[in-house]
Amino acid sequence: MLLTIDCGNTRTKWALFNQAGEITHENACLNTELMTIDLSPTTLNYQRAIISNVSGEQSVALIKKSLGANIATHWLKSTSKIAGVSNHYNKPDTLGCDRWAALVAAWHIKQAPCVVVNAGTALTIDALTINNNQAAFIGGLILPGLTLMQQSLGQATAQLPVANSVASEAPQSNDSFPKNTVDAIYTGALQAITGAITLMSHKLQAECKQLPYILISGGNAQTIKDSLMSDATQQALVVDHLVLRGLYLIDQFMQSECAI
Repeated sequence: MLLTIDCGNTRTKWALFNQAGEITHENACLNTELMTIDLSPTTLNYQRAIISNVSGEQSVALIKKSLGANIATHWLKSTSKIAGVSNHYNKPDTLGCDRWAALVAAWHIKQAPCVVVNAGTALTIDALTINNNQAAFIGGLILPGLTLMQQSLGQATAQLPVANSVASEAPQSNDSFPKNTVDAIYTGALQAITGAITLMSHKLQAECKQLPYILISGGNAQTIKDSLMSDATQQALVVDHLVLRGLYLIDQFMQSECAI
């Protein structure tokens, strides 16, 4: 069994994969709760672990303590190429390792041009195309996620609603022209996100001469998919645990390389 861990900006998610690539156990917690979580192989029954961490060194220390000292652990770093995907970032090792894992998963799911969206505290929109029958990550966007975008307005303005109350409320109607401040902030943030995704889809379509898939993962994935423009939605799908699935695939690739 393999333990995969995705430590994001706010929450940590983990899953156990069997040899067939099936998730047999999954869970999540806030990063502030990591000190109370038991991820030891004695509790979860796994042989090795692979981890994506974008949360910082404090989370690293807490995860190491939870895993214990006697388990084979790989902390993922982005590279110029792995598992059939090439990384065209100017400095490949500066690409967020969660984005890198998600791109690998997207390629192995569709093996076609994709816009890969990770919808968390921050939201990333990455373009994956095909180059000589292999995947090529050609660049992407980073913007505030749906909640963070709303909170930033409340924190930076004097007369808009308190950030936390705005972020916790959904629009009161499906009106395309919001008529109260909560609706206006929420819908504005959502349309900024879906507009960026739709524009990336159009640009990638022009680049690769075919309509790309849009793979969306993360806490707001379904809300974003449901709000996409109709031309983009026809090939949009929600994929749960995209980063964790990418970690599993990267581990399988590394294991096969070691066996050669």
